[in-house]
Amino acid sequence: MRNQARVGLVTLDLRFTFMVKKAAQEYHITVVHVVDSKELPLDIEVVIAKRSEGLVIDRGTILYMEDFSSVEELVERALEIALIGLKYKMAVAAIDPGKNLGAAYLLDNVILKTRKYGLVDDLVEDVEKFMRRHEEAERRYVIVGAASDFEIVKNILRKLESKLRGHETTIIVCDESFTSRGMIPKFKGMSKDEYSALILSLKNILRLE
Repeated sequence: MRNQARVGLVTLDLRFTFMVKKAAQEYHITVVHVVDSKELPLDIEVVIAKRSEGLVIDRGTILYMEDFSSVEELVERALEIALIGLKYKMAVAAIDPGKNLGAAYLLDNVILKTRKYGLVDDLVEDVEKFMRRHEEAERRYVIVGAASDFEIVKNILRKLESKLRGHETTIIVCDESFTSRGMIPKFKGMSKDEYSALILSLKNILRLE
């Protein structure tokens, strides 16, 4: 399921605040911004900050901007910890290779994000980054739907195998019948391709556990 998460942001930097909030929209995260950690609500357990500001933060798990290559990666990690904790066992990326490309990304059955793509290379790059960021997972899977146009599937598989070589990630090709309708309602703003990728992951994830 997709869960609503709340994370704290302690910073004086308004530009950094804007960047974090913009990235958080894709992940459906509520960002609580304060300049003093004492003002954070009691239910906030994950806090984003800038080490360079030297602010005193005396609570929760603290994630510093300087430890991440991008704001998106920082926000995604904050979401993971808020929903799952510091440890997880399984990372899954499911791909719907239809007329347009859709993908869903999950950790331990929790939906982190869905995304649509116009180019195969952009999709493959995101999947590679996701698996690289989650190398601590005991198991990593990429599920690819078997579209009617198998040339598209072969192209995706070829590029995935090249990118994921050495990442110990299992690539699975499976039937994508009936992914246009599924067990859960479509989330607001989710494209048909993203939804199909999500249903594809949910249909296969139980047999992977």
